[in-house]
Amino acid sequence: MKAILIDYLSPSGHIPIINFYIRNLEKNFDLILLNHNIKKKIIKKKKVKYFHLKKNFITRIIQLAKLFSHFKNKKIKKIIMLSYEPYVLFILGLIIDLDYFKIFIFEHDTLNSKKKIKLLLINFLSKKIIHLVYNKDSKKLLNQTFKRKVIFTNHPIIKMENNQSKSKPKKIILIPTRHHFKRDLIENFIRQNRNFNFYVLSKKSNIKKKLFGNFKNVKLFEFIKEKDIEKIVAIYLPIDNEVYKYRVSAWLYKGIAYNKKIFMDHNNLYKFEKKRFPNNISLSTRKKINLKDLIIKKKINIYKYNSQLISDLNNSVFK
Repeated sequence: MKAILIDYLSPSGHIPIINFYIRNLEKNFDLILLNHNIKKKIIKKKKVKYFHLKKNFITRIIQLAKLFSHFKNKKIKKIIMLSYEPYVLFILGLIIDLDYFKIFIFEHDTLNSKKKIKLLLINFLSKKIIHLVYNKDSKKLLNQTFKRKVIFTNHPIIKMENNQSKSKPKKIILIPTRHHFKRDLIENFIRQNRNFNFYVLSKKSNIKKKLFGNFKNVKLFEFIKEKDIEKIVAIYLPIDNEVYKYRVSAWLYKGIAYNKKIFMDHNNLYKFEKKRFPNNISLSTRKKINLKDLIIKKKINIYKYNSQLISDLNNSVFK
């Protein structure tokens, strides 16, 4: 069966995972179609093609309808989507017969309980669509509540090559906060760990506001280079439990890739990931963190982990 991998939105956060799937699953696809905006950051392969996505909502739907009609004319049935918009896919299903295809969609941040209309629309998508999820709670929601077909798959652990730093890690804890976070959790964590310095990743607007400016041991950055992740000793994830109930944190997997200790509060994501990565993940408590708390006794075998998830995808999606 002819197959296509498509990420028509291609957000910048998907770049590492897109490259990962291209490297490991390219042989399964006749075509890999991505948004032109990320072309410079994607590995070069003959099967990878790009297109300019229309910004207007109506013209975007028309563009995608033409694209799917083209797939049908070429007798391409299997479509794996790394990103999608529930309302776009819903309207697309009213225009063309999506049941002709065998569609797999990856769930990243679409299952957001705060966005109830989008969540409701997912229930009205074609029942033949199969969801690929990284979280057991999302599998339960889709399978038991929405009665939809679901496949659980592990999120890749990706470490950028040639980014080894020879310098020893400094007493710096990284706090990624660019999108969804709890400010009070961050402030409490910083107060109880004044023996550390903190790099806080933040939106440009929050940097201008001098967020957390009352702390002398905090520096705000819009971005951090991969090589600089080697220099930190730990990561703290002050996530919004409602937002992350049905999704995972990319920063958690990046922290594991660099063998860093990850501190989390007691929420759904912590309970799910602690069972899977007990040595890397620790519960954030009111006690001050000591250097001995950062020691990871058993490192994850990343090669074995990623090889298994590719094997599982080959058996579940490409069998």
